[in-house]
Amino acid sequence: MLITTYNIQYTRGQDDRYDLERIVDTVKDSDIIALQEVENYWDRSGNISQSEAIARLLPDHYFVWGPTVDVLKVSDAEGKRPTDHKRRQFGNMILSRYPILSTRNHMYPKFTAPGPHTIQRGAIEALIQTPSGPVRFYSTHLDHLASRHRMVQLQELVKVSNRAFEDGPAIGGREIVPSWREEPALPDMPREAILLGDFNFEPTSPEYEWICGAVNQWHGRLPDASGFVDAYVAAGGAEDEGHTLYRDIAAKAGIRIDYCFVPAWLSSRISKCWVDEQATGSDHQPLRVEIDL
Repeated sequence: MLITTYNIQYTRGQDDRYDLERIVDTVKDSDIIALQEVENYWDRSGNISQSEAIARLLPDHYFVWGPTVDVLKVSDAEGKRPTDHKRRQFGNMILSRYPILSTRNHMYPKFTAPGPHTIQRGAIEALIQTPSGPVRFYSTHLDHLASRHRMVQLQELVKVSNRAFEDGPAIGGREIVPSWREEPALPDMPREAILLGDFNFEPTSPEYEWICGAVNQWHGRLPDASGFVDAYVAAGGAEDEGHTLYRDIAAKAGIRIDYCFVPAWLSSRISKCWVDEQATGSDHQPLRVEIDL
């Protein structure tokens, strides 16, 4: 199975051109696609619904869309009620060749500084019926301003993931009201979960250590057996390689802030993980993962 996570920067490429089809061409070969910075009805990207357009261009994929920013789109200078009811939205998306059985959109605590630009952050959850059974996938985008903010959001994401089995499916209970019963019936929430997205922290950060484990001078990284591991490292990559946000495009060098985190017990099933260095559709590079699920 091929998984791709990609912060598409609302389709603004390295040439400053907005090109949604270029993004789709980059990810269309993937079985599971996690996107961040997808937006609907913003002036800067042509006032289109990017989530609907991406879904339309990938007809072989199921999709779910989770806006974290959702505000009124006013096209009238007098502020009259618009007849088309459009809203400016910005958030995360997941597409899958396999059925997406259910979805939940989780919001993180929001931090507002007196001056810098801040936005609501969150994660979209997709319960996907893979060939080997249901697996939960999350597409997320953490805060860009401060480590402390990201830590709170990261811990909330892992808490949501760990709590999913206890929470149960979106429609559940032993005595479901008959009018709520339709096929397919939802399975119990699986324990397996894969976290994807732009986490906005580097491997040297306290957030990375929190999710991947501390470093021992003799034994290296010490992941918790019940926690998550970095798929790029599990596949043989070095923590300081695999840059996904270039500071020097020509040299393909910068920082690594986009990740796929998998449960430690799944790490042996990752056959390959790499950065698509040829993609030019965003200020980020896609991260690709081959895994046997």
